[in-house]
Amino acid sequence: MKTKFTYFMLLFSIVSVFQFASAEIAQFNVTVPNDGGSDNHHQTNSCRIVGNFNGWDVANAIMCTKVDDTHYTVTLDEATFTDKTVTLATLAYKYVNGPDWAYVVKTETGDELPDNLKYAGTSPQEDVVVYWASVWKDVVPIPMDATLDLFAPKTVTEAYVTGNFNDWKTPGFEGKTDSTSTKMTLDPAQSDANGNYFTIKIHTNNAYALAFQFTTGPAWAYQQNQGNNSYPDVSQTSALFDAVGDANVVPVVEPQLTFKRIYPGAAGLKTLTFTTTMPANTTAAYIRGELNGGLVGEFIAGTNNNDGTFTFSVPGVDIMYYKYYNDMFDANVEYNADNTAVADNRTADAQVQTAFTDVVAAWISSGVKSLDVNKYRVYTSNKSIVVEGVVSKAELFDISGRSIESKVMSGTFRTNALNAGLYIVKVDGQTQKVSVK
Repeated sequence: MKTKFTYFMLLFSIVSVFQFASAEIAQFNVTVPNDGGSDNHHQTNSCRIVGNFNGWDVANAIMCTKVDDTHYTVTLDEATFTDKTVTLATLAYKYVNGPDWAYVVKTETGDELPDNLKYAGTSPQEDVVVYWASVWKDVVPIPMDATLDLFAPKTVTEAYVTGNFNDWKTPGFEGKTDSTSTKMTLDPAQSDANGNYFTIKIHTNNAYALAFQFTTGPAWAYQQNQGNNSYPDVSQTSALFDAVGDANVVPVVEPQLTFKRIYPGAAGLKTLTFTTTMPANTTAAYIRGELNGGLVGEFIAGTNNNDGTFTFSVPGVDIMYYKYYNDMFDANVEYNADNTAVADNRTADAQVQTAFTDVVAAWISSGVKSLDVNKYRVYTSNKSIVVEGVVSKAELFDISGRSIESKVMSGTFRTNALNAGLYIVKVDGQTQKVSVK
């Protein structure tokens, strides 16, 4: 019995050692900014690492060890990864300086990183952070009713603010006054020839951790260019942010904030005209898109000019991202001439021009017929779509045109089980809409 027990313990030890040896570890050293507190982007009070290894759970990011004011270090062990499918070879991560995405690393200009950080394969990995979206102040929370003021250029007729105090509501959200509402109030008494003065009262559970952004319109398309703002002085009940500056003094005072775009207000919205050449034999055409950085609008029918072109008129536009359709059905969207999907939306900027000339190369169904009932049998069975008689290829798309399944085959094509809804099957170059109930 003792021999068997000894053998078992030896085998267990070998397996344990193998498992331990198979998990890899790597050290990550990061250089961070710390200029002593001149702004809210170049100081570091703590440093943490978050990534696919922990499911991008920023609230449970791993704390790095402080080496000195500008250097932190952390060791990652594959064996402790929450997501066991992630290895160091597939590791993707970012640094944050606090327990929220409001404190994430940014580029030196305050923009999003173009990609997640990746492990280069050699330990220690040396990383550099040059700019934080905002800085976490790891102190006792201070609840506060605070007033945020914005001095903006005269061209700004509306202003909004959103942040972690209202769960980052979309600019334009109209909620409870002094709590979740995002629209600021124009104060004519404090406005002057140089700019307009906007104000709003908000409540935060921790003024030290407050993070927010201003926009000059009711959508993210009008947000500030800089990273998140923080509350500059918790001993004060109001804070003013300057988006105007002063060019008449020496040295010139630059504005704290600039904006991606300025909303012209309802009176400044324009009607756009589109004259669009359509594929041959097009009998109906529609335009649809996202208006002014907000929700996708309704289908707008074009007028057939009987010369191969259609004319569309779209009111209430500042900026529009759009595509064309050959019926009021999302899947029947414009396609490239080579029968591939048009990847990017078109853009119409009303601040630049109001008349546009476009060409649609093809429709998703251009040049093909519906499935020939004499060649194919199409039906649904147990939440699947079945097509009998396939010669070379069968494909399945959702209603937005996204590919779901594709098979090079012959015979009977059966999809996986599907949710209820409308789908498009494309078989040997021919398409048909199918409803799954």
